[in-house]
Formats: sequence, C-alpha cells, structure tokens
Amino acid sequence: MNQKTEELGWWIKIVTDKPLYIYYFGVFDSYNEAVKYKDGYIEDLRGEGSNIGGVSSNRAESYAKDCTN
Repeated sequence: MNQKTEELGWWIKIVTDKPLYIYYFGVFDSYNEAVKYKDGYIEDLRGEGSNIGGVSSNRAESYAKDCTN
C-alpha cells in the first residue's frame, strides 16, 4: 500500500430521495468501522422521515474539505 492510499479514510455516503439530499459520515479508520456505524445513521435519518435511496462506503481523502469550499 502506498503512502497516498494509507492517508485515505473511509466514509459513509447516504442518499435520500425524500428529501433529496446526500449525507457524508466519517471519517473512519477502516471499512469495518464504517459498516459498524452505518445502520445507526440510516436509523436516525429514517426516524426524521427520510426515504433512503442508496448507501455506500467509500475511501476518500476527505469529503469535509469539499463541503467547506
């Protein structure tokens, strides 16, 4: 594994279709850690009345920096 790959963290991406929105949760140290917390985020969003359209776990440097620009 190269240094750049080691710097990537795991993120959970949840897309809702009602309301239409994309949520990012993270950063997690491993895929297993992301999966461990995924159901809790889904449950919270459903509890707020959201319909879940899709869920994925991805490796990325940071979604947070994209949100602050």
